[in-house]
Amino acid sequence: ESSRNTLRTFLKDERVLVDGKLLTDPKQEVLAGQELQVLPRRLKKEGLLQIIYEDKDLVVVDKPAGLLSVATHFDTQNTVHAILKKRYIRRKVYVIHRLDQETSGVMMFALSEEAYNKLKSDLAAHLVRRIYYGVVEGALDSKGTWESYLLEDKNYLVHAHDKPTAGAERAVTHYETVRQHGDFTLVRFELETGKKNQIRVQSAKAGHPIYGDSKYGAKLPLSKRLYLHAFELHFTHPLTQKSLVFTSQLPKEFLQAL
Repeated sequence: ESSRNTLRTFLKDERVLVDGKLLTDPKQEVLAGQELQVLPRRLKKEGLLQIIYEDKDLVVVDKPAGLLSVATHFDTQNTVHAILKKRYIRRKVYVIHRLDQETSGVMMFALSEEAYNKLKSDLAAHLVRRIYYGVVEGALDSKGTWESYLLEDKNYLVHAHDKPTAGAERAVTHYETVRQHGDFTLVRFELETGKKNQIRVQSAKAGHPIYGDSKYGAKLPLSKRLYLHAFELHFTHPLTQKSLVFTSQLPKEFLQAL
């Protein structure tokens, strides 16, 4: 499905092997029975960011914990959005979704208005799958779904209500225990909706706050980070219609906590 230019780029970037040996000559014949291997794209670095994927319509990045997604009243420069605007200085960078400052992992931005409109529409229609991993305090049940109504107060603290409340937004999270040890449980979360602090608030309401989340009631000795990671992003490319899946490696400290 790739164009000739794309294939030449594979060769130039030393991503193609034949029987384990590097292939650089585009005219070299590949024979029946030989093994052809295309290596993964090398990640590009832009400041604190790893660029996982980029084309003319969108960019996917791996955000470190501690970096803001977009500008706030307190900081307009040290953000993922600001870094990308410097990288694509002649183009507009559109915000599709956000990650909390202390959450790490995979996120995307649009580089064209057409891509932006389509991706926002897909996000609203729950066609974009977002999978997170988190370490919570205590032993969480094997699997289930949390549904509540989230409302932010004037101090930027989000509260979860069991029933619809004026101004509150419906939030749904599916969870499944991956591993439990001692005071900690590693949990896989999949968002059905994507509201501010959703996983953090609902975990805390269930009695199992995210480890390191002092904002929402973590009780164990505080860590250097919030143990929540955006692990996987599934969506359809807004222009090519190809199905895309991007992942960000689980931080080693998550497993060390267990």
